[in-house]
Amino acid sequence: MNASPPQVAVVLAGGQSRRMQGEDKALALIGGERMIDRVVRRLSRQVEQVLLSAPHDYGTGLEAIADLPEGPAGPVGAIRAAALHLAARDVHAFVTAPVDAPFVPDDLVERLAASAPVAMAAGDGDGGSPGAWQPAFALWDARAVIAALPAEICAEKWSLRRLGEALGARAVEFPEPGALMNVNTPHELAMAQTLAGDVAGDAPGGPGTA
Repeated sequence: MNASPPQVAVVLAGGQSRRMQGEDKALALIGGERMIDRVVRRLSRQVEQVLLSAPHDYGTGLEAIADLPEGPAGPVGAIRAAALHLAARDVHAFVTAPVDAPFVPDDLVERLAASAPVAMAAGDGDGGSPGAWQPAFALWDARAVIAALPAEICAEKWSLRRLGEALGARAVEFPEPGALMNVNTPHELAMAQTLAGDVAGDAPGGPGTA
């Protein structure tokens, strides 16, 4: 077990929601709660501070970290911007989770921290096969991220998995059905709403806390 679990989590909320028919996933309601609020609430139980990787704070009052112009495209650019932002504060370990993950495990941070310094969740999160990497759920080391992504190679095509592999990320299994579910389409949103029931905080496999 890592003796000093990370105390910062970053919600990746900068996507374009292309498959949601124009609806911003962060604002979709699940269990009577905006998805972004649901993810923030579940992470707030596990760390001292939650930040957003997003162009604005969605009315949450949380600090939002915008992508940098010179960073890689997509979510890797968000990870790099967060790493630079946190390293400037002498914070190095941080966990990420996507804004479209309504059932973020209550022990996500603890389980990833056990495989520090860099770890990625694996499980059936988005219709893939069991054990598939779900790299948006990850533990990062800011110094390692910055070293792996100097400005001169940021124009290359990067994926979260490629970055994780470059950093020697360890896979951490989350075999619980639905724990890493992503909501990318209206159909998946309806499924998540059904799984959540009427109580904000319920998760697949058992009740949660509101």
